[in-house]
Amino acid sequence: MPKYVSSDRSQPYLLPPDMRDWVPEDDLVHFVLEAVERVSMSRFRVNERGTGSAQYH
Repeated sequence: MPKYVSSDRSQPYLLPPDMRDWVPEDDLVHFVLEAVERVSMSRFRVNERGTGSAQYH
């Protein structure tokens, strides 16, 4: 079974309260994040051996 580490970009932090507060609303990073979220994960392979660190998704 694949090991994944979940990431939540909207997870609040202590300082600043939200990661989105670090960059302006019109910053290119928002476009990049949206584009990456649209990429089909079916073309990526999972480390079946279970070696190494857990994979992010």
